[in-house]
Amino acid sequence: MPAVVEEYQDPLRWRFEEEGRSSELRAQSWENDLCQVKLLAMHRPTHDSEREKDGDYPFSWHLRGRKRNWELRMQLQFKVLPKESLFFALELSRFVEVSGVTRQVQKALVAACQAAGECYHSNGQDPSTLLAGRESEPPTFAMPLYAFDQFEVSRKGMEPDLSGDLESVGMRRSDGTKNYMAALKKALAELTTEHVYTFCFWGVSQFLDCIRWEITGGIVPGMTVDFNRLCGSPPVYFSVYELKGSGSEKRHLKSRKRSYFRVAAWSALQPPAEAPEKPFTNADFSWDGMDLLDLDPTPAPATGGYAAAAPKTAEASVDLLGLG
Repeated sequence: MPAVVEEYQDPLRWRFEEEGRSSELRAQSWENDLCQVKLLAMHRPTHDSEREKDGDYPFSWHLRGRKRNWELRMQLQFKVLPKESLFFALELSRFVEVSGVTRQVQKALVAACQAAGECYHSNGQDPSTLLAGRESEPPTFAMPLYAFDQFEVSRKGMEPDLSGDLESVGMRRSDGTKNYMAALKKALAELTTEHVYTFCFWGVSQFLDCIRWEITGGIVPGMTVDFNRLCGSPPVYFSVYELKGSGSEKRHLKSRKRSYFRVAAWSALQPPAEAPEKPFTNADFSWDGMDLLDLDPTPAPATGGYAAAAPKTAEASVDLLGLG
């Protein structure tokens, strides 16, 4: 049951913000003042039909024959416990107006995500329309941590191997939503710095092909849609953050967030305009290598923390959920 096919060049790319190296295939560890985190992203080779047919790709023992295109696995050990609600979120760094067919696709995708439970969705605000000094909200889709599909609470040193078989580990939403939600909410209400929390997420992956950078799987019957029509351009970002209370303010503003980590994600088939400083391979980082960086967000600029809309072009509409 090998986890990695060494000669396979996985197009899926992601890296911890500010770290500057992209991860491929293996779990990558990272650390800041708030937590230690380890992530593993696995994806079927949807760009290579022969490999997919033959099962000649990493984690085929787990993904082959399933509806899911990918699975994200995450382990968190807190150094500083949150005092407010934690969210797992997908964000964009730029606002672009959403309209027409793109808007309908977005609505269908958001509705599919909401099937997992309550969530927060905003198309964000165009900074150019706000008064000077007002903070703009980025395009955001945020879910409580109980939107994950599987979880386990372990003593430090006893946590499961993210690259291993987790079928019998912890609890799964598919085992019964009511009991699963109650158990996970209880675990989140009793967070400690002594435990490692393992989460797995795949629920909407059948609709999102992150390698081909497409919305697929029948979310809109008869259509596949380029992610860039929703997210503008790669990368997209996913993060875990604490949202500080602010009276009647409901927006997920940067000034209200305390980020535990933030990750940029993209496909090598649809690379960002500005690529990372240099490409990295599995040999460029150790399994348990840590980088001591603080991701606590810096104050937003006077006009808000996000760029204004790019000049409009045909169908350059955008927004959220460019789930990379």
